[in-house]
Order: sequence, then structure tokens, then C-alpha cells
Amino acid sequence: MNKRDIVVGGIILVLLAGVVFWRQRIASRGEETKVPETLSVEDAIEDKFNLQIPEDVDKAELKDTSGGTASAIATRKFENNKFELSILADMPDPSTGKFYQAWLTKGERDSEEFSQVSLGRLILAKGGWMLNYSGDKDYSDHAKVIVSSEGVSDATPEQIILEGSF
Repeated sequence: MNKRDIVVGGIILVLLAGVVFWRQRIASRGEETKVPETLSVEDAIEDKFNLQIPEDVDKAELKDTSGGTASAIATRKFENNKFELSILADMPDPSTGKFYQAWLTKGERDSEEFSQVSLGRLILAKGGWMLNYSGDKDYSDHAKVIVSSEGVSDATPEQIILEGSF
């Protein structure tokens, strides 16, 4: 082999490497960086319960205060002298002998304007916990929603699991 063949072979190798590099660079420009999709709490709850939350209602996201991963959406509406509130929650089963209770509160606990309304027990349905409350009194001024774990007495929230505000 002579010197000329070695130089020509080297040039061909450099050209091939350049073409391969150029094609990889062009291909990577065409691909968009894909960010993993994270569902909002509302989307996750809708998927879990296999239903659509209406758009014409007030919504509140309830966050876990117990250190767990529970989450919920509360909706409310006052129309035609009917107050309706629903809670859809993704929570584990309560401890033996306990149940989940929903509350609406207004004001601070130690103030004169404090008011608390028990909405009832949540029931296990459609793979999660839910409550549907309907009444004639407008509780739209009660902005805070609480879900607590209760035992025998349900006069006041025992252990708050979820809370949020409209």
C-alpha cells in the first residue's frame, strides 16, 4: 500500500463519520422532548370514579393532612333553593371501627362566628369514597371542607384526613 491509498481511506472514514453524525443530529431535532403527563387531582378522581365532574359547580381540591397520599374533589352548588355538595375521595379504608365523616366549617374554631355542619358519612362506592349531600339551607358561606376519621362519637372532627376550601 502506498501513502496515497492510506490518505484516501482516511478521508473516506472521516466523511462517513461526518454523515452519520449529521444524520443523528437532524433526527434528534425532529423529535420533541416528551414530558411525562401528570394528571391533576380532578382528572385522577374522574378516572378513578369513571365520571365527569360538571363545569358549572364550585370546586375545591382536598389535600391529605395526615401524611398519606389521599386526595379528593369537593363540588358545591346552590340553585333553586337547594344546596348540593359532593365529595369524591381516593383514600384507603379507615381503621377497624372507624368511618369517614364530612364537615363544612365557617370561621376560625375559637371565634364567635365559627360554625360547623356535619354532612354525614362517606360511603364506599365506585372504587373510592363518596358523599352526596342535599339540603334546603344555603351553606355557601361555609368555605372549608373537612373529611375526618371518626369513631363512636361524631360530634366534632376526630382526626382530620383531608381538608380544602372553596
